[in-house]
Amino acid sequence: MLNKDLLQYTRNAGRISVRFLKESPAALTIAGALLDIYKEAALRQITRSELEENLEPFLKAALQGRAAAGMNKVILDHCEFSARSGEHDPAAERDKLFKCAAGLLPQAPEDAAEFRRRVAAAMGKRDFLQQDIYGDLPEFDRLTVVPDWSAAELCNVYNVNLVQSLLLYAESLELSLADPDPMTLRKFMRRLKFYRLLADVEKISAHEVKLVVSGPAVLFGENRKYGLQLASFFQVILLMKEWKMRAKLHLRGDERVEFLNLASKNCDLKSSAQRWATCVPEEVLMFIREFRKHSIHWQEAADANLPEIAGKGVIFPDFSFAAVHAPGQVVHVELFHRYYSNTLKERLDFLLKNPHFPLVVGIDNFLLKKDGRKDFLAAYEAVKSHIFTYSNYPGVEKVCRALDKVAAL
Repeated sequence: MLNKDLLQYTRNAGRISVRFLKESPAALTIAGALLDIYKEAALRQITRSELEENLEPFLKAALQGRAAAGMNKVILDHCEFSARSGEHDPAAERDKLFKCAAGLLPQAPEDAAEFRRRVAAAMGKRDFLQQDIYGDLPEFDRLTVVPDWSAAELCNVYNVNLVQSLLLYAESLELSLADPDPMTLRKFMRRLKFYRLLADVEKISAHEVKLVVSGPAVLFGENRKYGLQLASFFQVILLMKEWKMRAKLHLRGDERVEFLNLASKNCDLKSSAQRWATCVPEEVLMFIREFRKHSIHWQEAADANLPEIAGKGVIFPDFSFAAVHAPGQVVHVELFHRYYSNTLKERLDFLLKNPHFPLVVGIDNFLLKKDGRKDFLAAYEAVKSHIFTYSNYPGVEKVCRALDKVAAL
């Protein structure tokens, strides 16, 4: 994400307008030159500090200084660095060297080169001072991987980052989404759950939904992590065919709010995700991989009909699973994580009245420790087969056990 001083926007009567970088010849030239610097640096595997030295004169001379600095930050965020590996331990060798040099310092000769020779001789390693004794420090990490973008792709990623970085200051996000394919909307809602975002959802039709997504500005404690999840989710919004977005922002550091309005019809930003399958957080991918590897009796049923609750309409579970030997038997899993607790009691009360409903409810232990709710589950002993608890993210074995219990009811 971009730092606040790298954001590009204008204000007008409470409205925020993003100053997107146009793909002009000048902008493409700057983007291409930056990418060339990084590609050359990766070929040579230079250190992080050397890379900064190479970039400094270019960034200072760039005509679009803030945009160039922003694109540089975007590239850097997608690079990979690695510490130089070797037989010696830089930290341990450095400690030995400093202690040895300190011991010889009282009798140190005036000539620095001679002093270095004496230290090397005392260490018993004639070539020791040529080794990379600072190789474990971040500034000496070597650049190994850079993003494989064209200049135009870098401009797009930079523009997307401008919006994402503004969303870090959001109080709420109003969304209207439409797509002629109902399955697309279902995929969108699954990703909303995967990113653990708080949302009130109103289904307008089979092809349209409206949502109000809470932003990090309404949370305490972990709003930084939640803000990054919301910002990352913007890539999912861009995959929709038609969308409108209205973000309520707190950019001034006080109570004043400003609004950012964007829509697909006048915004040509492109998601770097390209496919729905890539819009899944790593923790969810890990769960799915482990589930496929270890589950014997259950398999994913992403296309299963969504569960419907009388008086509430359709709900969007995190996962749906079908029995391997009875594909028509589907059990849904709905997770209530540390941010998402507003409908937990409502869901469990529903299960008390409908104990055979094919729904498993997972509850983050964090919720049970808040507000004196240690005995919360005691009220739902009658439907304990429908409930499991977890920390941060559920394990496959626990989910499978809960699926087996509900299926046996």
